[in-house]
Amino acid sequence: MRSEALRALAALTLSVAACAPSPPPPAFPAVRPCPSAAPSPPPAAPSPSASPSASPSASPSASPAASPPPPAQPPVAFTQALDRAESAITSRDFLAADRAIDAAATIAGGDPHLAFLAAYDRAARYAYAGDFERAAGAFVAVIPQLARHPESPDEFWSHNAMMMVREAQGDPAAALAENDQATLCAARGTWEPDRREALAFQKDRWHRAYLTRMLAESRAGSVKEALVRYAQAALDEYRARGGYPDSVAVLDAYFAALDGKRDAARAAAKSVDPEKDDDLEDLYLVVVGLDAGGDAASAEAVRRVMRRPGGVHIARSIMLRWLDIDAQGPRAHGFTPRHAGAR
Repeated sequence: MRSEALRALAALTLSVAACAPSPPPPAFPAVRPCPSAAPSPPPAAPSPSASPSASPSASPSASPAASPPPPAQPPVAFTQALDRAESAITSRDFLAADRAIDAAATIAGGDPHLAFLAAYDRAARYAYAGDFERAAGAFVAVIPQLARHPESPDEFWSHNAMMMVREAQGDPAAALAENDQATLCAARGTWEPDRREALAFQKDRWHRAYLTRMLAESRAGSVKEALVRYAQAALDEYRARGGYPDSVAVLDAYFAALDGKRDAARAAAKSVDPEKDDDLEDLYLVVVGLDAGGDAASAEAVRRVMRRPGGVHIARSIMLRWLDIDAQGPRAHGFTPRHAGAR
């Protein structure tokens, strides 16, 4: 049996789709490095015309013929090792997961793509254990190797996953730095020249809006006022340049929730169908909007959807952790996007 995560990442590398910022490409969720990250397959990619930068004619390198060849399929032993790791993570047998990931890393040798896949599972193992510093360390250890391969999107997706890990650590400023690194990585990359620019733009603006608004909650006075304005500007640009409707709606819900606009938060959250949007980060923000809007029954229904059995994804571990912290209220002394002023 091939791991769901490995299938998603392999498919991602073969064809990187310009997914919505919150629904990552095979999103880090079925090991999908885009959100949410997480970690179910992403929605259909937007047309290259979704933004001016998405046009293949936008630069001389936009020809599909310039795309590098896809990586070879991982060795069977490597895939089997990650299967064992993910089974162990699911059963919370972290020592067994460590052994399996170590075996996969040994098989990877000097192959940067296989090193990336092993690092993702190692980060997931630590995320499920609640050790986000070591989860981040798994990516920090491999990113220098990945940075030497601009023909591969693996560095991009590593920074994308790191954004979520930094959020879990309660550090939206560090998460914004990872967003910047992902955008810079795409700018110097050569992978998927006909789609890379549009993908990087969409993910940059969505995450810039989300993380900047999150950061504003820990600030006051003119600093908070400026950050709120910057966040709204990023969301407005994302919306105007072909942003996915659900991705726009969940940020509208989140912003309204933080601003104390109950009716607007509820209305935006209710516009997202939790049975059709399978990105857990989107659904978490739907819950935030519904709770802020006083619709406890609908919020609980979305929580039940989120808690359905699923694969091993960094985003999944973090989103479910945030649900638990939020259930304890702002006095829980745990950081979440809903209580982003907590430290």
